[in-house]
Amino acid sequence: MAEQKRFAGLATRTQLRAANNLGIILKRTPGTSSLRRQDLELFDAYYEKRQYDGLPEWDENKAADDSFIPVRKRKPRLNLNLSKTLASRLAAKLVGQRTFPELKIEDDPETEDLIRTIKQVSRLRGIIVEPMRRGLISGSVFVRFALINGQFFVQHFLSKHAFPEFDAAQNLMSVRIQFVFEDKEDLDPKTQMPKKKWFRLDLDRFKDTSYDNPEFEEGTDPQFTVTEVVEHDLGFVQGEWYKTADVVNSPDGPSLIEDVLDFFDELNYNFSQSSTAIEYNQDPQLALSGMDEEETEQLIRSSFKAWNFGKEGKGEFLETTLSGVEKAGDFRGVVRQNIQDIVRVLMLDPEKIVGSAQSAKAMEILHGPLVELVEELRPMVEKFLVSLCLKMTLTVLIQSQRGAPTPVIVPPGFRPQSLNLTVSWPEIFPMTMEDLQKKVGVAASASTASLISRETLTKWLAKDFGIEDPEEEIKKIAAQPIINPFGGF
Repeated sequence: MAEQKRFAGLATRTQLRAANNLGIILKRTPGTSSLRRQDLELFDAYYEKRQYDGLPEWDENKAADDSFIPVRKRKPRLNLNLSKTLASRLAAKLVGQRTFPELKIEDDPETEDLIRTIKQVSRLRGIIVEPMRRGLISGSVFVRFALINGQFFVQHFLSKHAFPEFDAAQNLMSVRIQFVFEDKEDLDPKTQMPKKKWFRLDLDRFKDTSYDNPEFEEGTDPQFTVTEVVEHDLGFVQGEWYKTADVVNSPDGPSLIEDVLDFFDELNYNFSQSSTAIEYNQDPQLALSGMDEEETEQLIRSSFKAWNFGKEGKGEFLETTLSGVEKAGDFRGVVRQNIQDIVRVLMLDPEKIVGSAQSAKAMEILHGPLVELVEELRPMVEKFLVSLCLKMTLTVLIQSQRGAPTPVIVPPGFRPQSLNLTVSWPEIFPMTMEDLQKKVGVAASASTASLISRETLTKWLAKDFGIEDPEEEIKKIAAQPIINPFGGF
């Protein structure tokens, strides 16, 4: 059966290469549909350091007609790419190794174990980080999964290439993925350059449809031909749409960087101009005085490696005080502060926070805006992860019943008793040893004073010590032999 060989997979090697390609961004022209929204491409360009592509290089200050090219019309010498830095820091606090949420089903431990196993075999915790970064930059992203030869295949598509449809309850009904890519295995015989081709994949609740790859022609709509239709009949799209916030009548949420693009440009050009000024100061020009033009042309250097300026000539290097560079550095600090105030992702000096890094509470106070931002985004991430994991789990169960290979062996007749997933988020800033020591001290004092039972205090501390079953831990404590308080002899 086709679903056993490649369940809702991609049809050809060319399509697999295209699916792993983020797509080429082309200028939008009438009759083409490679982009869903033009501003999504702008956000991705800043993330991928392509926002200045097409501008003259920094040192090219003369145009073809010998006219001067203004600084802001050239590509900056330095491109800091703060957009990737900000997205990476925020994504680490949302789905990083230490902050990834735990999915639990209190009424059904066996199904909870199944979901935990599926998360492990699909490597979801590692794969989801990059889609989360892209989703924060664009405001949305589509994560698709498929079972191919009994193994999970998880990939993401940029939202600018995905055209989703939702029902009245905002459940994902279908997604059309369409973009242009370079087929490096099919070269143009004249230019020896890879041909540009279209990629398209349609996903809905009952089938996945793959298409051929027609060549791209500027200004015309592609004519696709269906190459394979895989009817999975799952009743849901094999993938999930993530967005940063629920925006009415829009599949996208707000972008993390949409309000600070001008500040990014200001920093890049500021650094580039400061670099030029410092470079000039490191290789200053020689200024001569007391010499006419003829004497200057006859200027010679002796064997003693010194310039011979004649009787009245003098020479000195023109150097700047670099006061302008210092002022530019101060201005960069103001710009960086504005970026942090708007985005709410702080970039503090490590030397200034080293004294506070020993306390999680102090770090929360220092990063107060970031903590608030993470708490605002967590409900959307929670909704996305719960839906994605449930779909992956149901796919395994249905495929197992059909006799198709799955990455997890499901016992015959197994049925989930509950799919009521609850999400447990860890602390944004984990406790340090000093915090843990203080918490244990509070528990010991409360127990000694008979204010709270030791059972309650054990449950209070269980999570901090990685104890999954507090009840079992209490039994182990009660069964422990009493240690001689006076020590051994």
